[in-house]
Amino acid sequence: MTSRSMFAAAAAIALAFNGLTTPALAQGVTVPHAKGETVLASTPRRVAVFDLATLDNLTALGVDAVAGVPKGAGGKGNFPPHIARYADASYQNVGTLFEPDTAALTALKPDLIVVGGRSARKYAQMQAIAPTIDLSPSQKSLATTAIENTRTLGRVFGVEDRAATRIAEFEAKLSALHARAKGAGTGLVLFVAGGGAMVHAPGDRFGTAYDFIGIRPAVAPAAPTAAGPRPEAGSPEAEAAARARDAALQAGLASDPTWLIVLDRAAATGAPPSPIAQRLAADPRIAASAAWKAGRVIYLDPKSWYLVGPGITALSKSAEDTLAALTDAR
Repeated sequence: MTSRSMFAAAAAIALAFNGLTTPALAQGVTVPHAKGETVLASTPRRVAVFDLATLDNLTALGVDAVAGVPKGAGGKGNFPPHIARYADASYQNVGTLFEPDTAALTALKPDLIVVGGRSARKYAQMQAIAPTIDLSPSQKSLATTAIENTRTLGRVFGVEDRAATRIAEFEAKLSALHARAKGAGTGLVLFVAGGGAMVHAPGDRFGTAYDFIGIRPAVAPAAPTAAGPRPEAGSPEAEAAARARDAALQAGLASDPTWLIVLDRAAATGAPPSPIAQRLAADPRIAASAAWKAGRVIYLDPKSWYLVGPGITALSKSAEDTLAALTDAR
């Protein structure tokens, strides 16, 4: 055997024993994404990821190509448990989800950068450093986005079969959840932030939960609103917005939802002031609702929903937990 063939054989053996290593692309791949298309000549081996959903999906696919992640000034980041490995010092800190550290990113020399959601506005800046794709959630459902992005990453890293398997598993869990939720009555999504809860209707940021669970909304879709700066605290605009949120909560509870679907922002971003159930019970309107009295409350995992979004592992776990809650209902 020649030295060249011996080297090839050794490489093949190494590849076979490394389940996280992906094969090189034979002819490159064109990747459609939120900012257009990016052509990759070969399988990326050194990737900087500014999107927690992508870290979720790459982990689910067994892809071990991530070299840099956003950890911020503290150098630890805010990663949910199932992707906590990325807090390790072996992964280079390349900034935050909002602001890349261009010096660290340039020094990393990635052959691919992935942005999405919070980091998408820095796409042009990162594209100047290395090929970049934007996997931001689209107007499609959260589950559909997770499936499409998992399939895209499967193509990029040459693990289409793994992607197909994970997608099939996720779709089976989602189907079981929808079958159960179909006869579960209505739901009302409550986003708890600051000192109180606010209703998120279909069309609002976390109104995606209705579609994901497959439950009938207890409220009508939200009216389109123009994007704009948040009103200054104490201003007439801020007070008017607070009154509108209060009226929406009263109207939502007055519709007598079968289920309350709760997302706690404080538990996602820092230490909550008190247990979420205690804060909800302190609002007499919530405490008086039939859903609350019957214990028909679904608590969405805060970090998965607020920080990760369309990650196939996070959403698979959420489907399992929500199905269990619906099944155990009194």
